[in-house]
Amino acid sequence: MKCSNCGKEIEQSINFCPWCGIVQGNYETLPFKDVRMTFLRADLSGFTTMSEEMIAEDVMTFLNEVFGIFSKIIESYKGTLYQIIGDEVVSIFGLRKESGFAPHMAVLAAEEMFNTLFECNKKEYLKNPIGLKVGIEIEPASVFNIKDDIRNALIITDGFSKSQVLQKNAETNTLLVGENLYRETKAFFSYREVGEFVKDNLTVKAYEYKLKLRA
Repeated sequence: MKCSNCGKEIEQSINFCPWCGIVQGNYETLPFKDVRMTFLRADLSGFTTMSEEMIAEDVMTFLNEVFGIFSKIIESYKGTLYQIIGDEVVSIFGLRKESGFAPHMAVLAAEEMFNTLFECNKKEYLKNPIGLKVGIEIEPASVFNIKDDIRNALIITDGFSKSQVLQKNAETNTLLVGENLYRETKAFFSYREVGEFVKDNLTVKAYEYKLKLRA
C-alpha cells in the first residue's frame, strides 16, 4: 500500500510509514509492547583469513554448517535467531513467555556455541581454527508487530548496540556480558570484571564469563 501522507510505497504490513513516520489507518498510537529481552551477538574471529585460504565452496560449506548448528542451539535454549549479518549471528532470548530464565539460557547457548565451533574446527580442510567472540546484555525493548515474525518486527532498544559493543571488544574465544546480565546471573555463573567500554553515547560495563569448554 501507499502512505496516505507522502505517497511512498510501504512494502511491509506495518501501521506507520517508514519514510515519513506518519501512522496509517485509524491508529492514534502505535501498538507497541514493552518486553525485557536478552540480546546475544556472536562473531566468527579469523573468518577473513579463512576465506582467503580456502576455496569459496568450502567457505560456504563451513558457514552453512556452523550457522545451521548455531540456529538449532539458539532454538533449543528457547531463543530466536534474529539476523545473520555476514559472519555474525544476532539472537534474542526472552521474547517467548515460556522461555523461563532467558538470561541464563542465553549464556548456556553461547557456551554450547563455543563448544560446537571447537568441534567444527577439526575439519580437515580448515588450515587455521576459527574463533568466536560473543557479547550478551539484557535491555528493555519496545516491540511493534510482535505477533508476526520477529524478524519483521520493529524493535526499539539499546540491547542490539550494547551487545555489539561487548562482542566487538571481546577477545577471541571470549564471552563478555553487560552489567544487567551480570547482576541477573552472578549467583549461577562465574565472572571477572573487565571494565567499561564507550562507543558513541553508550557506556557498557563488561564482565567476562568463565567458559567451560569441552576437551
